[in-house]
Amino acid sequence: MTASASTLLAEAKKLSPGDRLELIGEIWDTLEDSALPVTPEERAILESRMADLEANPSAQESWAEAKSWLESRRR
Repeated sequence: MTASASTLLAEAKKLSPGDRLELIGEIWDTLEDSALPVTPEERAILESRMADLEANPSAQESWAEAKSWLESRRR
């Protein structure tokens, strides 16, 4: 990691968890599809899931529902 990247990381660690997640999303969005480390198999799974989401939008859970379910499993 470069010195500037280390400085940025140190600054990012000062942010709230929500702000860090937002920053991760913003940085992720700057990557070209070709730069993403996704295998052809993973891409096929993602495309299948996106097609399912588009075909059945009401069958999906919100992030709040999924998060609640995941947190209940940790207990």
